[in-house]
Amino acid sequence: MAAEFSVHRQGWRLACGDKCVLQHEGKRAECILIDISVSGVLVGCDDELAESIHPGDICSIYLCGDTHVCPSEVVCKVTRRDASRIGLQFPSGM
Repeated sequence: MAAEFSVHRQGWRLACGDKCVLQHEGKRAECILIDISVSGVLVGCDDELAESIHPGDICSIYLCGDTHVCPSEVVCKVTRRDASRIGLQFPSGM
């Protein structure tokens, strides 16, 4: 499945490595922002929550590891997923 991430994207992607919080169906998991662009984000998540997420699902992300520090929740659509990485599309591109 890793080949799914070898697609060409429009625009620049910025490598991150920061913590984030992914929320899906009322459950939360701490993940790592692998990279981010104006249209979406790629996160690394080894939590069991990631196993329940599938392309086409709607979830939300907090772009830092502490939801009290950055309380803005961004609703996203899952575009890709492999064993530990999840591609999310931001609302403007949905």
